[in-house]
Amino acid sequence: MLHINTKLKYSLSILALCYSLSGCNIINPAEITPTYLHIDSFTFLNNPAVRSVTLSNHITNAWVYYDNRAMGAYDLPFTIPIPSTGHGKLEVYPAIIVNGRNELVGKYDFYQIDTSTFTAQPGKTITYVPKTGFYTYVKMNYTESFETPGVTNFSRIDGNTVMTNVAADSLRFEGYGAGQILLNAVGDSCTVMSDKTFEIPQNVAFIELNYKSTVPFYLGIQANLSNIISSTPYFLAGIKPSDHWQKFYLNVSDFAIKAKGTSYNFVIKTVLDQNQTSGRLLLDNIQLVNY
Repeated sequence: MLHINTKLKYSLSILALCYSLSGCNIINPAEITPTYLHIDSFTFLNNPAVRSVTLSNHITNAWVYYDNRAMGAYDLPFTIPIPSTGHGKLEVYPAIIVNGRNELVGKYDFYQIDTSTFTAQPGKTITYVPKTGFYTYVKMNYTESFETPGVTNFSRIDGNTVMTNVAADSLRFEGYGAGQILLNAVGDSCTVMSDKTFEIPQNVAFIELNYKSTVPFYLGIQANLSNIISSTPYFLAGIKPSDHWQKFYLNVSDFAIKAKGTSYNFVIKTVLDQNQTSGRLLLDNIQLVNY
């Protein structure tokens, strides 16, 4: 005769009851109704400890973490579900486009992470504005903001025109003035190099700048070596025209690690396209950012 253990018999009865009742679901527990987080952009705050020449930024993406769990990386603006019913730590990392290449999007080590307490409101959408700014440890080894009338601190090394300092409201980005390269005829070109030299430490380093241009242009670095009088500039990025002011982030750390220069100069080059009869390049707030 078959005997069934009393406890097992009781468990089987419970399972049978659960199977017969639609409200009992052991295999598929009820899902959490998420709260939807919406972020349009970051607010950029001044850090008095950092001698930045501008508060301009171009944060295009964000990495989101909730209670140390990665929620994903997103293009701004975005709306994402946060599966939570209580309180948790929300972290939003600002990210930028590196060297103007849309496929190279990365967290920017110099911008602070936004951290806050997130309170769930299941089924609702919460609009959140994360804040960021430079970390206190950030240094500016080189800056040029074109604030001295008539001075650019750039010298021509090739081409038939030069960089000038312009102060007209319609031309400058902010502050007193901007650097301008004006091309007036087919074949005009200009390559200028910073009069100031600077060091690039062996860690993460970027050159930031604001630009507006009707012509493409190129950004490069010249490494000055102790055993060579003059080296050839190495161009790291080409930039398409923009009819409005843009922020650009140029990664120079990899080049510096390979070049091992004792110092460096910043180089800018532009050439008028054969299909154009004139062109203008405007630059402002050039700064080398590193630890």
